[in-house]
Amino acid sequence: MELAFMLITIIVSAVMAGLVTYKMNQSKESQCFIGKKAEDLYCSAESIDRELSRFFGDRYSIVEAGRRGAGGGEDALQRAGLKLVNAKMLVGFYFPALSPALARTIAAVTTAHASLRRWEAAAAPAGDALLVGLDKDIVALKDALEAFKAAIIDNGRSASQQASFAPFRRPAKPMVEGRVLRIAA
Repeated sequence: MELAFMLITIIVSAVMAGLVTYKMNQSKESQCFIGKKAEDLYCSAESIDRELSRFFGDRYSIVEAGRRGAGGGEDALQRAGLKLVNAKMLVGFYFPALSPALARTIAAVTTAHASLRRWEAAAAPAGDALLVGLDKDIVALKDALEAFKAAIIDNGRSASQQASFAPFRRPAKPMVEGRVLRIAA
């Protein structure tokens, strides 16, 4: 009888060790995969920033305000659009919590591009007033891109803090502030 309990104990211990090892390896692989996707998303955000800076730099400059439509830059805009589609796909599949930051970025790109088109089409006296609005829209675009990149970093930071044994850790703060049992003494 004692031999049977010992064999059952050994088998159960081996099964539990195997399950724990499997779960740890699975969570490591998952974190590595999500980490790679977050890195791809951040690289896409950096590429969007670079391409849009190139596009707006070619088309719009305070120094060359008299020369409208200075450069083509359409290829930079198309590359930024492709990277934006890639970022939208990654956010939709892997990082849905980042969709508000991405939506703000897309709205800022659209607004800045529309302001640039209005400024390019306007005559000289009316264009000066539109130039101020264009400046504000480009600043809002840069702010939205920086906020999107910061959200990606924050999301990656919070994902890396989640360990496979997270439920076993003590919380930083008590779950319920005040009395422990919630009843009057």
